[in-house]
Amino acid sequence: MAAYVIVDVNITDPSGYEEYKKLAGPTVGQLGGRYVVRSGESEILEGGRRPGRVVVLEFPTRGQATA
Repeated sequence: MAAYVIVDVNITDPSGYEEYKKLAGPTVGQLGGRYVVRSGESEILEGGRRPGRVVVLEFPTRGQATA
């Protein structure tokens, strides 16, 4: 059964985040994962919650997601 990792992060160091992305993509792929969603700016339609950058990852199994 597929497992999903949902990330909501506020980026405070844009250049550091760019370096992180270079490493994260290959790591996700090595574990069998794939990016489902990588958001940019969010549009709030209802409610008061203000998410940061939202990323959704899909992995074939929970074990691969937690590795």
